[in-house]
Amino acid sequence: MARSPAEVFPWLVDADKVRQWMGGLRAYEPLTPPPLSVGSRIRQELEVSGQSLGWELEITRLDPPGAATLAFAGSGFKAQNEYTVAANGSGSSSDVTWVITGDTTSFKAKLIAPMVQSKLQEKLGADLARLRALLG
Repeated sequence: MARSPAEVFPWLVDADKVRQWMGGLRAYEPLTPPPLSVGSRIRQELEVSGQSLGWELEITRLDPPGAATLAFAGSGFKAQNEYTVAANGSGSSSDVTWVITGDTTSFKAKLIAPMVQSKLQEKLGADLARLRALLG
């Protein structure tokens, strides 16, 4: 992205900014007062592959402008979003990595996980493409 890590990082965690680039997002609402910090909670609802998934995110790592981790459990899943932002070249552009790791915690989730996982990979790629387009 053609912006520095300090300019990119808020787009990964700030509720008003996340709503602009994350597809299938039905809700993304802070549950704790600002500013965001480790322990802050966010209610998120997504639609992925026709399935409505909802959970409460908890910020477990917040190291601006380089990294953030948001853990969540719900809809039969337990996982974490890991974002990293690294300066590219002269520091005036950034590389963003978004990795979701986790496991299923219910029988229903185990059944739909293979379908949701492939759709989620597509979604991650499309979301990052939207973010790149917004940030130039």
